[in-house]
Amino acid sequence: MENKNTKTQLAIIGAGPGGYTAAFRAADLGIEVTLIDASSKLGGICLNEGCIPSKSLLHISDIIEKSNKAKEAGINFNKPKINIDKIHDWKNKIIGNLNRGIKKLAEARKINVINGVAEFTSANQLKIEDSQNKKIQLDF
Repeated sequence: MENKNTKTQLAIIGAGPGGYTAAFRAADLGIEVTLIDASSKLGGICLNEGCIPSKSLLHISDIIEKSNKAKEAGINFNKPKINIDKIHDWKNKIIGNLNRGIKKLAEARKINVINGVAEFTSANQLKIEDSQNKKIQLDF
């Protein structure tokens, strides 16, 4: 395990919707930013496991429901054939596109992204263990 000491103006823990937007705004204002998240996929729980996956699956159920209600207007559809693997691939493609978009926006703003777990050691210092088990001391 390698120990590394580094410094940044602003450290943000969590790359969810609040974290990455705060990082983007700070970087846009000229502040040197380090964004830390345990996941290598930016976007947090909302994008990767919660809101976006749920909404994509709800969209499919809405299509099925609307096709059933169309019978009232005289339009009949065959019973849907559901390919769950293809649905999961479609959902994962949406998530992947959004992940890549956030990553590109962070790179364009020169935000330092660390994939790891951060712990405060003082009011202006973090101890981080990154995804490769390297220890990082980050002063901010």
